[in-house]
Amino acid sequence: MDSLAGRLAARRPRFFEDGWGASALLERLSKGPQGFALPELHEVTLSAPRREGRLLVQEGRFPSPAAVGPLPAASAEARFQLLLPLEAGPRPPVCLFLASSGDHGFGLRRFLARPLLSQGVGVMLLENPYYGSRRPPGQKDEALRTVADLLLMFRATAVEAVALLGWLLARGHPKVGISGYSMGGSMAAYTACFFPLPMAVVPVAVAHSAAPVFTQGVLSALPDWEALGRTCGGAEAARQRLAELLEGLSLTQVPPLSNPRRAILLAARQDGFVPAASTLRLLQHWRGAELRYLRGGHVHGLLTGRSIIARAILDAFSRVEPLQLPPEAPES
Repeated sequence: MDSLAGRLAARRPRFFEDGWGASALLERLSKGPQGFALPELHEVTLSAPRREGRLLVQEGRFPSPAAVGPLPAASAEARFQLLLPLEAGPRPPVCLFLASSGDHGFGLRRFLARPLLSQGVGVMLLENPYYGSRRPPGQKDEALRTVADLLLMFRATAVEAVALLGWLLARGHPKVGISGYSMGGSMAAYTACFFPLPMAVVPVAVAHSAAPVFTQGVLSALPDWEALGRTCGGAEAARQRLAELLEGLSLTQVPPLSNPRRAILLAARQDGFVPAASTLRLLQHWRGAELRYLRGGHVHGLLTGRSIIARAILDAFSRVEPLQLPPEAPES
């Protein structure tokens, strides 16, 4: 299934058709993982709750705290969906799910989150910069036009995710966590490293770095190697440069979690997208975290593993003590 998905993906628009991006911006973004001050959200706009079966659903928007600088204008306003189970009361624990590659909108993550909602845990779904309604003009689907765009998306998503987790706690939710599949798992892991308060962390099908995904796995046909090679001596030189760049920004270059016991990594046993060694490198870096497995490959795990994912998230939440903060005033 992974090989078939890779062949189908290779027929879609290629990543990095416009090359590396502005050299000054790329140099600034490639100086290693950089921390950031805890961003606060003061201008969150929430829709009136609507009932969907046994859920209350709200749409939310806020100016991205990462929007100052080179983030495209189309990505400057963040969008999210908040799903709360009716039986859990107004302020249940909430898990933030980040998007996989190609996961525009919220449908796939709502599918993954359904067992979690049935157990009384709310779910927040953030739409990535460069995705869905935040996709810049001229970008085809999820095919980012430059390598700099990829790095900007990673960083901006992490800043927004940290801000949303803080907003949830300030709103009175006693526990928060973060998860995601594949690219979403990598961004969830990166976000967790910069969030200063206790949280549950469950990255699924996660690589320690985007380097092996783009240069070794079945998705290595996605980059436009010819376009990247025009300024660095050819396609093979471009592959080497991209690998070195992404490896320098890997999760193993970020200080490990302060309490890895709250982290559960999930890996597919026969993953054709993410090399097993890559997940194990992150596990070794997060010494004390737990590793569990999904059956089959990357695609099979996504389609059949949601009960295992939900169980891991619930277990990780059970290891987090509730944070007692005074709630904000109710939204108007």
